[in-house]
Amino acid sequence: MKKSASDITALLVYVDDVVLIGNSIAEINDVKAHLHSRFHIKDLGPIKYFLGLEVSRSLDGLILNQRKYCLDLISETEMLGCKPAPTPSNPSIKLHVDEGALLQDPSSFRRLIG
Repeated sequence: MKKSASDITALLVYVDDVVLIGNSIAEINDVKAHLHSRFHIKDLGPIKYFLGLEVSRSLDGLILNQRKYCLDLISETEMLGCKPAPTPSNPSIKLHVDEGALLQDPSSFRRLIG
């Protein structure tokens, strides 16, 4: 994060994803030029997605939502045709480690929970 009397610039980094924001286009361009000279970055333009968040612009500012992320999860678990429920499971059920059948292939479950 870099602050001056009138400008603020923030660089958000997660693994190989970078978001650069600020109120001075000149400062943003300076940071991009510096990063490109050191790391050969690629400017993908205005942000659309970051860490599962969809980013939209409006006159009031930015709007963040996880619609696409949620739809991808529902699709991957083959639950697109399911009916919604206020509580998807009975909250009084007690789960035990030594009961029930093991998953044949736990990779889809592991991928689902990250």
